[in-house]
Amino acid sequence: MNNRHHLQSIINNSQAIREEIRRFESVHPSIYAIYDLIELIPDSLIAQQIRDHVVCIEGEFYISQLNI
Repeated sequence: MNNRHHLQSIINNSQAIREEIRRFESVHPSIYAIYDLIELIPDSLIAQQIRDHVVCIEGEFYISQLNI
């Protein structure tokens, strides 16, 4: 791989990482809002099930960032 191609690859990766960070920052407040709403659910079993689903969504989001 020549230096120019290697440098372009690094730049492309950096741009992709910055885009993922912006995407995460844009949804991060909404994730916390979901957790706040879950705390208001009186049925602890349902609240935990929803919490577990949100954790899975967060995990998938994290994994998608690793696949840049």
